[in-house]
Amino acid sequence: MNFAAAGPLAAIWIDARGAKQGAPSLFAFAKAVTWSSLAAFVAAMLLGGLNGLAIWAGGEWQFFAALGRFWDTKIFFGWWELAFYIACVGGYLFWRTLRPAATRWERIISRFLLLLAGTNLLYHFPPLFAVIQMLAREGAGEGATIDSSEFRSLMATPHVIWLSVHFLLASIAVTGLMTARLAFGRLDEAETDLVVSRGGMSALIATLSQVPIGAAFTLSLPITELRNLMGSSSIATLTFVVAIISAFWLMHVLAITTFFQRTKRQVNQALATLLGVILLMTAAMLASRL
Repeated sequence: MNFAAAGPLAAIWIDARGAKQGAPSLFAFAKAVTWSSLAAFVAAMLLGGLNGLAIWAGGEWQFFAALGRFWDTKIFFGWWELAFYIACVGGYLFWRTLRPAATRWERIISRFLLLLAGTNLLYHFPPLFAVIQMLAREGAGEGATIDSSEFRSLMATPHVIWLSVHFLLASIAVTGLMTARLAFGRLDEAETDLVVSRGGMSALIATLSQVPIGAAFTLSLPITELRNLMGSSSIATLTFVVAIISAFWLMHVLAITTFFQRTKRQVNQALATLLGVILLMTAAMLASRL
C-alpha cells in the first residue's frame, strides 16, 4: 500500500517537471507511475484479503471484534474511500490520455486528482488500522460502536501517531526507489539521472527520519512486546538487532545511489535492501508478540 499511497504524489512532481521542461516523455512517465500505483493498490487489496484470512484462520477474534466496532462509522465509508481513490487515479489517467497536450489549468486540475488520491489513503487508513490493531492487542475488541469523537481521541494516542508517521515515511522511501526503478527504459539518460537522484534522496531522508520515529514507536509498544525486543525473547531480540543493522546498511546503499552510482543495478540493490529491512522489522514485531 506504500507505493499506492505515495505514487500519485510522485507523479505530480514528474508531471510538473514535464511542464516546466516541455518534455512529453515526462508526461508519459507520470502516467506510467500512476498506472503502477494503481497496480500496487490492487495488489495491496489482494494481500490485505489474504492477511485477513490468515488472521481468521489463526483464531485472532479480537481483531475482527475491534473491526466490527468501526463497521457502521469507518469501515462502511472506507469502501467509498477506496472507490474514491480509483476514481481520482482513473480520472487522471483518462483525462491525460485523451489530452496529453493539456492546457495549464487542465494539468493543475488533473494533478489535484492525484493529490486527493494519495492523501486520501495516507490520512484515512493507517490511523484506522493502527487503532483497530491496538484495541485487539489490548483485548478491547468487544464493545459498542466507536463514533468519530472517540476515534479521534484514540488517534491521538502515541502508538497510533508514531505508527502512522512510520507508514508515511515508509511510503516515501518505497515510492522514491520504485519511481527511480521505473525511470530506466522510459526516459533518456539525463532525465533518468534526475529521477534517480531525487528518488534516492527522498528515500534517504525518509529512512534517516525513521530513526527517531522508529525509536518513539518502539517505546510506545506494550511493555511485554518491548521486553521481548529488548532481550526477554532471543528470537525477537536477534531479529530486531539484525533489522536495525540492515536499516543502517540501507542508509549507506541509499547514499551511494543518490550521490555516486545512479545505475539500474544500484537501484535494484537499494530496493532489495529496503525489502529486506521491511521483512526483518515485520518479523521482529511478530516475534515480540509470541
